[in-house]
Amino acid sequence: MSNAIQQIAEDMLSMWEEAVANPVKMIRIVINPGDETMLKAFYQYMLAIDNEEEDMVLVIECPFTSSGTFSKETLDYVATQIEYWNNSKKPEDIIFEHVDWQPDSSLADTENPASLLVGNLNRLTEAIVGGTDIKCSFIFDIDGTQDYNSCQEWFRQAISLPFHKQMVWGLADVKGNEHFKELESQLPNDVKSIYPPIDMDGAMEQLAEQAANEDRSDPALSKFRLALIRLMNSVKKGDAAETDKYTKECLDMALANVKKDINWLSQFVTVYTILYTDSIRRHDMKTALYFSDKAIESARLGIGKLDPSLAYRLLGNSLLGKGSVLARQSQWEDAAHVYREGADTYAACNDYLMQAEALRMCGWCWEKKHEETLASECYIEGFRLADKLPAEMIKISSYPLLLLALLNNTKRAEKISDEELDTVLNPILGEDWMDYLYEYKRKLGKYDELAEQNMDRSGTTVH
Repeated sequence: MSNAIQQIAEDMLSMWEEAVANPVKMIRIVINPGDETMLKAFYQYMLAIDNEEEDMVLVIECPFTSSGTFSKETLDYVATQIEYWNNSKKPEDIIFEHVDWQPDSSLADTENPASLLVGNLNRLTEAIVGGTDIKCSFIFDIDGTQDYNSCQEWFRQAISLPFHKQMVWGLADVKGNEHFKELESQLPNDVKSIYPPIDMDGAMEQLAEQAANEDRSDPALSKFRLALIRLMNSVKKGDAAETDKYTKECLDMALANVKKDINWLSQFVTVYTILYTDSIRRHDMKTALYFSDKAIESARLGIGKLDPSLAYRLLGNSLLGKGSVLARQSQWEDAAHVYREGADTYAACNDYLMQAEALRMCGWCWEKKHEETLASECYIEGFRLADKLPAEMIKISSYPLLLLALLNNTKRAEKISDEELDTVLNPILGEDWMDYLYEYKRKLGKYDELAEQNMDRSGTTVH
């Protein structure tokens, strides 16, 4: 862990230790949107054997599924971790003590679904820290939870039960989307919140500055990265003067270096992508269109000069960026043509997933123009890329949205049969592939709305 990131983790640990020192059952860690990665790093830091945390900590990575199953699922997870601790090989400098504990299913109470877990964690706390002044903390990492209302009620029921005096639970909330805020108001004596001052932007700038000062292999790129991070931070803060300053600094460096290394063309695209994305966020579509055109202009210069895989992806990403600007202005036909060019561009570098995504967006724009036949052609072309994509990639990408769009297109049946759909999709999604797709749709919301929210598919990777 780098010095800048470690300092944040140490500050968070100090806040946690101060909160744990009080008689409290649960600590709510409230972070800002975008700080989720740092939260995960903090969890790992708490588990590290070389930090200064004296209390016992177990991070429970288990999403909430339902009130009736969460206790059992979580208890199974904990039992597996304890078994691993008891049986795994330890470094010689680790003081090892066997944890004499097994889950007890008899502790379940039908009147409170949380009783099984609370009772067993009380016993585990006694087995680990009983007779000492050490606290035992159980951190619930419930990423992947869908029903937060039921989840909050389950935790409320859990906190209403007796806790071992040395046991503390913890979980996280994100400002602006706080699922467990009511717990503190309902149970003020049992639940406390901490608000760690995480400054990831400052930490990343500090790391980039350190790299720029120390990097001897490619000092120009390190200095560019520092300027680019400062540009991104100025954009996030809405500081126009700083944005202009670091835009010029980045473009000047890219211009000076592209004369020696053509790969620096990608950095022009990166800068313009940041700028048009920020303009979209500020609803300044005229400026967004200007910078998206500049990104495309820069990317086109790389065709025939850069490695084709990089060159065509840069151009494809830039075209999708412009398509999103046009779509936000309801310029559906122009957007469709730009997305079509993006699909052809991705095809040139065999990026079939992004080709399918561009075709999906192209079809969506034609549907907005009530051109169902043109839309169906896009969806069918994307569908016929399925055999070029790994099944797992199809499941975790936006590709199911294309399939849903195809199914709902009024011209689909005229062009592609149910038998062909079955032939292609049965091996990938199973014979109940239609149920799979509509469950996918249910979880994500209406797919046409999702399309509108995810029109930006351009990257900002610094190469």
